[in-house]
Amino acid sequence: MQRLIGLVPSELPHRDKLGFEDIRAHVEPLLDIKVTELNWFSTYRVHHRVADKFRVGRAFLVGDAGHIHSPAGGQGMNTGIGDAVNLGWKIAHVLQNRADKSLLDTYEPERIGFARSLVSITDRAFTGLVGEGVAGEFTRKIVAPLVFGVATRFSLGRHAIFHTISQMRIHYPDSPLSQGVAGDVRGGDRLPWTGFHAKNNFEPLRSLDWQAHVYGEVDKDLEIACGELHLPLHVFALSDGTKDVGLKRDALYLVRPDG
Repeated sequence: MQRLIGLVPSELPHRDKLGFEDIRAHVEPLLDIKVTELNWFSTYRVHHRVADKFRVGRAFLVGDAGHIHSPAGGQGMNTGIGDAVNLGWKIAHVLQNRADKSLLDTYEPERIGFARSLVSITDRAFTGLVGEGVAGEFTRKIVAPLVFGVATRFSLGRHAIFHTISQMRIHYPDSPLSQGVAGDVRGGDRLPWTGFHAKNNFEPLRSLDWQAHVYGEVDKDLEIACGELHLPLHVFALSDGTKDVGLKRDALYLVRPDG
């Protein structure tokens, strides 16, 4: 089974009801196969755009309504889900009278910057990969395979690609909600995972609510304060994984509902 995404041949874009048979002669030589069965065929226009605002009054833009880009990198669905998660818990808190309406003001600054960066990156990647002429051919056949091949050959490169594609590098250091630093972890960072050799510190995140984490020993006054605030407190033993990800011994980490 093959999945092909590409540009419609230059002589065909204006044809009404373009179908696979119209481009078969162009596609089969590229894949070096004979297509015997077609599951799905569709044409669409690629856009690279970000809305000026993600919020006006009571209206919010999420996902493709706020940012659209090429399929390069497979980032569209994850970005839309990230928008929904970010906005969802904030709306819930306001409706439940757990937070002031000003909490909703943090949605746009936290998400629009990433959307702009993503659209810029996918635009450059898509333009390079589908470019016409010798430059486009050189990028597709020489540059892209060479760069990707070298990057994936080494562990550091594979980790960098994984963290980028998985969007685990998203962080909100400039958000009004982000404060403080403990160890290598700053306010607005994603909670680091402590690894296989320790209690799973991501398990409590299933609650999708605020929580406090301490790695080491917890101060008695802090324990009392969390109880009075009805804030779940999770204490984890120190491990090699804790040190490796930069968590500070005995420090308090206040974790948002989105982790």
